[in-house]
Amino acid sequence: MSESPRVYAVVSRFFDLSAHEIHALLKLRADVFVTEQGWAHTDIEDVDIDGSSRHLLLHDLTQRPMPLLGAARVIDAEVDGRGVAKLGRICLTPASRGRGVSTALLEAAVAMARETFPGRDIVLDAQEPLVEFYSGHGFEPYGEPFTLGPVERQPMVLAI
Repeated sequence: MSESPRVYAVVSRFFDLSAHEIHALLKLRADVFVTEQGWAHTDIEDVDIDGSSRHLLLHDLTQRPMPLLGAARVIDAEVDGRGVAKLGRICLTPASRGRGVSTALLEAAVAMARETFPGRDIVLDAQEPLVEFYSGHGFEPYGEPFTLGPVERQPMVLAI
C-alpha cells in the first residue's frame, strides 16, 4: 500500500469553481461512473448548479500542480418529509484507492454537509460493496436496497 498523501479539500458552489476545477471534477465523475462503472447516461445533472448544492474537491498537497484525488457533492433533499443533507457523486481516482484517501474524502464530505445544512441528518445511497465502509463511519442502513444503474445501493443515514 502506498503512503497516504496529504490532502487539501476545496468546498464550493459549482459557479464558484474555476474552469480547470469544473473540467477536473466532471472528468473524474465521467471516468468513474460512466467509463469504469458502465453508467449508460451522462453524469451532469441540473442539481449540480443549484445554489444550495456544494461540491468537494480533494487534492494531493504533495504534488504540483495538485492533482484531484476525489470528489463529492451535497444537496438539499427530503426523506419522509424532513430536510436532510444528501451526499452523492462520491468518487476517487483509481490510484487514490487503498491509500486512506477514502476516509479523508468521507470525513471532509460529512463536514461539508454539516456546514452547508446544519442540524440535518446526512444520507447517502451506498453502493453495496461500500456499505461496511460507511457503517464504520457511523452511517446506518435504512429502507430497502435498490438498483440504480449497474450497481445495487443501500440507503444509509448518519443521524445528527
